[in-house]
Amino acid sequence: MKVPKRPIYAVTKWLRRQPPKMKLFLATLLAFVALLFLRMVVHDRDNLFVAAELVHALGISL
Repeated sequence: MKVPKRPIYAVTKWLRRQPPKMKLFLATLLAFVALLFLRMVVHDRDNLFVAAELVHALGISL
């Protein structure tokens, strides 16, 4: 087997070969970890709202 040049290519290749149930599990796990990370990092929800609106406006303008 040929070794990919970058580790991200190896990860994406591995992920593509996984069955749909495994992909669903990994996506659910990633979403749960992201929510936990936000819960630990964000202390003032108003700042999170302002940041979300800023990113949304930036996305629309692009």
